[in-house]
Amino acid sequence: MPLGCSCSQTASELSIFAAAGARAAIDEACQEFEEQCGIQVSVTYGGGGEVLSQMILAKSGDVYIAPEQRFMDTAKAEGAVDAQTVRSIAYMIPVIGVQKGNPKNINTLADLAKPGIQVAITRPETTRLGKYAPEIFQKAGLADAIEQNIVTHAANPDALLTMLVMDQIDAGIIWHFYATLAPNEIEAIFLPAEQLTGIAEMQIGVSTYCQNTESAQRFVDFVSSAEGKAVFKEHGYIVDDDEVKKYWQ
Repeated sequence: MPLGCSCSQTASELSIFAAAGARAAIDEACQEFEEQCGIQVSVTYGGGGEVLSQMILAKSGDVYIAPEQRFMDTAKAEGAVDAQTVRSIAYMIPVIGVQKGNPKNINTLADLAKPGIQVAITRPETTRLGKYAPEIFQKAGLADAIEQNIVTHAANPDALLTMLVMDQIDAGIIWHFYATLAPNEIEAIFLPAEQLTGIAEMQIGVSTYCQNTESAQRFVDFVSSAEGKAVFKEHGYIVDDDEVKKYWQ
């Protein structure tokens, strides 16, 4: 979609800047919001930092949806989002992604260090997942062994998912919900909670550039409500605080 305008242009239209990785869930949530509230929603998708930069440079946009908490922290620090409006939407857990049927029998972190296993992780400068993966390997005492099997550092989790689907790698550290994006091609191997070093929290907030904060707040309230979160749950995200404790303490 084209770059959205500020909601000062019309009270019946909202411009959302959002993480591309969550597009399927966000599109569905936007559709439900439009049907219920009669407010048109236009979404600009991209990397979390990319769309935030676009929003700041254009000084427009009504709502920002951050894929990970560090992007929302930056948005608040830059004065692009009203901190009082920020709400949590969903949680994402780092997992080992493998091809459907797990042909290489990869079930633990130690299996990633087996000779011949081709592993991919994401870049730490572009995604929190890329920061967590080396930390997880280090915590397990397997950093050096797994490093020898890392064949590429993907720019983002979407690219890593494509590598798995295209049979270009045997395994990679991905967010758990990615398994629902390609259920016939890949599956997720969850790690014990004590092996993780962190999770990601998707957040939403009203932009400080918005002139119609009432409509923008209605959107934030809807997406972060039980009804809105149900959409994300259908797409494989974890939305319940108690449930996430099963995977991260």
